[in-house]
Amino acid sequence: MIGRDDEEGARPPEDDRPFAEQLLERRGFAITAALFVMLGGLVVPFVGWVAGMVMLWRSRAWTTRQKVWATGGPVLASAAVLLVLALLSANGKSTDAGVGGSPVIPVVYDLGSTAVVLLLVGYAAAGTWLLWLALRPVGRRA
Repeated sequence: MIGRDDEEGARPPEDDRPFAEQLLERRGFAITAALFVMLGGLVVPFVGWVAGMVMLWRSRAWTTRQKVWATGGPVLASAAVLLVLALLSANGKSTDAGVGGSPVIPVVYDLGSTAVVLLLVGYAAAGTWLLWLALRPVGRRA
């Protein structure tokens, strides 16, 4: 027969925090957040991305610096690329094929759709980076 002391000693210590607080520290939540950042904008435009950002900022898997880079990095990179493209297209002769007949450099009225594509690619890269950080072994986290 197992005594009362033996039975209580076998139980893991109970956490008095609410389940929602415990969930924010789990690896599965971090993986889900990274996937939402990576693919949320593709699956459900804008709403999926917003959900990914909320999950990212609520999770405890990443540092504040990593969260800032994952949120703002794609926007900054897209803005830099759009600025270069805008400067290239402003000085060149534009046709339907692009600046100077090149289909690679978009004309000014194509910059909006180019921005959307750049943001989707940027957040896919940021989500991949966050997923890589979340899947690293626990001892290697800084």
